[in-house]
Amino acid sequence: MADTRNTETAAIFAFFAGAALAAGAALLLTPKTGREVREKLGDVTDEAMGKVKMAVREAKFRVSPKTSEGENIEGGSCWI
Repeated sequence: MADTRNTETAAIFAFFAGAALAAGAALLLTPKTGREVREKLGDVTDEAMGKVKMAVREAKFRVSPKTSEGENIEGGSCWI
């Protein structure tokens, strides 16, 4: 079953990698000036990095251990 999950993950990654390469090629082959292309690439890169950072934060949150309401964290309920 883990083999299937790895295959699906690889397929999704390959799809997005191909889409990114195609978008980059389309931007580079358009009849725009160098400055316009660089600005557009910078904007797209900033937007993509923001999305990646948000996805990483969400993944860390989902993976992090959660405590139930009844559990006490060591030292969490003591008064000094």
